[in-house]
Amino acid sequence: MHRTKLIALALAATIAVASAAAGAHGAPAAGSAAAASTVRASALSVPKFSFHAGLAFGAFHHFIYLPFKAGKFTSGSFLSKIKNYVEAGAAAVFVFHETKLALQDAQQNSVLKTLVAPLTNVIALLNTVVSKVKGHSLDAATMSTAETQVGSIESLAKGAGSPISEAIPTAKQLLAGSA
Repeated sequence: MHRTKLIALALAATIAVASAAAGAHGAPAAGSAAAASTVRASALSVPKFSFHAGLAFGAFHHFIYLPFKAGKFTSGSFLSKIKNYVEAGAAAVFVFHETKLALQDAQQNSVLKTLVAPLTNVIALLNTVVSKVKGHSLDAATMSTAETQVGSIESLAKGAGSPISEAIPTAKQLLAGSA
């Protein structure tokens, strides 16, 4: 009986030492795995940023800015204006969402960190655009400011080595609210 207790105690001590050693060796491996995933996330954030910003700015120009400049929200038949406002409303929500995703990607990459403040300003402005589209009260000053800020972000991104290629989202993407 005494011998069985001694073997059980020795086995428990061996398991405790082995698990402590595995924990000590496992911590750096977990740290390097976390560092590797951070580097991977940072490397993937550049193309993701370009994708989300390209869709957001393409939708802004195609469905909001250009129709506004063409006067499609104030002229034409009643149904035509309603159609344009519905498209602009869906696009505004889409642009807002995709710009927030682009901001998250910019925050993950040291090269794109310079775009965080301008993107935050654009998100605030796009929130205003969304509310003005919903209220049928878009004005030239807001649209001009939004166009200037979007152009500024595009030139900053190009300077950072991550040019934004504008893309027009599909109707399915617009209705879903994201890509």
